[in-house]
Amino acid sequence: MEASTLLWFLYLSLASCLLYKLLLSTKTSSDKARRPPGPAPLPLIGNILDLRGEPHHALARLAEMHGPVMSLRLGTTDAIVASSAAAAHDVLQRYDHVLAARSVTDAGRALGNHEHSVIWLPGSSPLWRRLRAVCTNHLFSARGLDATRAAREEKARELVACLGRHAGAGEAVDVGRIVFSCVLNVVSNVLFSEDVADLSSDRAQELEMLVRDTVEEACKPNLSDLFPALAKLDLQGRRRRSAELIGRFYDFFDAIIARRLNGAAGGKEDFLDVLFSFARRISSASKLSSPFFWICLPPGRTRTRSRWSGRWRSCSGTRP
Repeated sequence: MEASTLLWFLYLSLASCLLYKLLLSTKTSSDKARRPPGPAPLPLIGNILDLRGEPHHALARLAEMHGPVMSLRLGTTDAIVASSAAAAHDVLQRYDHVLAARSVTDAGRALGNHEHSVIWLPGSSPLWRRLRAVCTNHLFSARGLDATRAAREEKARELVACLGRHAGAGEAVDVGRIVFSCVLNVVSNVLFSEDVADLSSDRAQELEMLVRDTVEEACKPNLSDLFPALAKLDLQGRRRRSAELIGRFYDFFDAIIARRLNGAAGGKEDFLDVLFSFARRISSASKLSSPFFWICLPPGRTRTRSRWSGRWRSCSGTRP
């Protein structure tokens, strides 16, 4: 055997060993004893091939063979599936205090979003508890709903009037876009007393596409979630694209917050004012100079915008 061939063979063997150590975590007998029953996993890929087709159909098929509570191995990540009503009741109600946890996807970590977003923060986080209390008291309470009733009724009247104008002129109507615009304006008026889209403009379509793209990106399969050892490489670019989409949301809300900071309150007290009050208390306790950091940014990060490239820069470099 030539020296070069032997050297490449040694390199390949070493790489295979390292890959095995990184991607194939070993399980002790005690770990296996605690796991619910489930299909036997294959090396490296686990039970990924058992989920062919529609995921809910595949899980239902597997539940018929392995029971309502089963374990799956997806790559090197373990998952426990509760597929019956009784099992879901135990997980979501009876043992929620034990089992409640948010498994943060790699895309959810873009721009440090998991460190300050109420979606990803664990239930044990003091910040999550405070944000949950703020939303419960000011958005979803009976008093909060009554306070925003007039805004909801006004936007419903505007929707009916817009449809009436189109009908009177004999024009075709994109009902989906107009209704989506109405919903956006209802939410935006409840949160910060502003319309974000005219019912007949393309602004709503842009926001609709942004929301849709963000949800689709978050729901796509990601090798970084199946093989956490590869997360830093971001092989499929999911975290990078999620960072771009989240950055566009920041751009949208930054403008609204900047107007409010400049005194454009309009004489109304809304949920954004509540968030400012909440952020001031937090920033005072944390010795931060501005509540802006707590509303829009992960604590400890700053951003400035380049006029020419349209990209954000942070204290740690260019945003992904």
